Amino acid sequence: MTNRECETIEFKKTTSELKEGVISLASMLNKSGFGTVYFGVKNDGTVAGLTVGGHTTSDISRAIKEHLKPAVVPAIEVLTKDGKQIVSVKAEGEDTPYSAYGRYYIRSDDEDLVMTNAQLGAFFLGKNYDYSKWEKEATEYGIDDVDEDLLIRYVNQGNESGRIPFLYRDVRTTLAKLELLSDDKLNNAGFYLFSNKKPLLLKLATYPTDERISFSDLKQFRGNIFECIEEAVKYVTNNIRWKAEIRGLERVETPEIPVEAFREIIVNSFAHMKVNPSSSNEIYITPTRVHIYNPGPLVPGTDPKMFANGEQGSMIRNPLIATVLYYNKTIDAFGTGFERVFRLCGENSYRYSNNAFGFTFEFIRSNDSINDLINESITEGLTRIEKAVFEVLDSAQKYSKSEIAGKIGVSQATVQRAIKKLTDKRLIKRVGSNKTGYWTVICRG
Repeated sequence: MTNRECETIEFKKTTSELKEGVISLASMLNKSGFGTVYFGVKNDGTVAGLTVGGHTTSDISRAIKEHLKPAVVPAIEVLTKDGKQIVSVKAEGEDTPYSAYGRYYIRSDDEDLVMTNAQLGAFFLGKNYDYSKWEKEATEYGIDDVDEDLLIRYVNQGNESGRIPFLYRDVRTTLAKLELLSDDKLNNAGFYLFSNKKPLLLKLATYPTDERISFSDLKQFRGNIFECIEEAVKYVTNNIRWKAEIRGLERVETPEIPVEAFREIIVNSFAHMKVNPSSSNEIYITPTRVHIYNPGPLVPGTDPKMFANGEQGSMIRNPLIATVLYYNKTIDAFGTGFERVFRLCGENSYRYSNNAFGFTFEFIRSNDSINDLINESITEGLTRIEKAVFEVLDSAQKYSKSEIAGKIGVSQATVQRAIKKLTDKRLIKRVGSNKTGYWTVICRG
């Protein structure tokens, strides 16, 4: 151990600086491919020592596993220096770029610096499986062809996320900082991200049967990448089923597919697409699945599960486009999207396929969500209190008026009025006597 910090060595006085230590490991890996963090050592190299408990090393290992991506296997040792205990954490890896807590850093002497747009893009340029050359080719369009309102919103979002360090000044300056100009013209990345020329085609459809013989809704949308992502997310959101529950007096709606999950796949489909006039991104919805396709296949020999478990680092087809999406948190962190989707959805609720033409991801819809839709149509037109009472009675439990009142937080008189309305509408009925009976939802058969 040397007595000073450098591009491959970092000192931390205590494990209360564990997060900063993980960040240092990521930045050293990105700069040199290896690095060591010593806990129990002051910045000037003086050994302070640690009280190493039973969970000290496991806590360090867990933090690295959960927050440093793609995964590395650190070598963690408890050492004795000057009669005091310290912990050495060494890591090495070549699967750059590495992120820590969703952000990307690079080591400069003894500092961990947030990567610039150019630095982050450079890590992807050298992997030889991307469309980076195409991204930087100049188009015929200039700054007058940019949606400035969109660009301003983008920079503001990047400022709020802490990923864009500069404030918006004007179109030309902003695009130059984002490397979206070539020869004073929009390059392909800039054109497809911020152009007002509606350059991309997104096909959307809903079918009443899985055979897709006829459609109930068919739409073709044109826009730039940000507009297409927004339209795609909105389309799926509006065409999947939502379960409505009454919790107290609040109506809580839950989608059959987590919004974060299908949004992640949609964003992924535009970050990795291959722009081709003869193909387009597509989404269609049937009673049993939500189908999302993009004309950009995964790199041969890879599988989404390899990215999800950290076995494989991020492999970006459009590094410049993806980097711009990262800076306003449209992409949260590279290489972690599939992990979130799989965690949110669980096994047997998705499937995917990959071929030479593109990548397809499908969310499987459950029969339970069909029943939720039926419940929604039955309770349409009821007041909030009537819906609350109906939901309680629909739970197959035998509740008294006082129990119903306590469950939804109203008086028994209010419950009685709601019960009368539900009875008049033939949604519930009384089973048994007034003294010992109970109300139940009428069979919907």
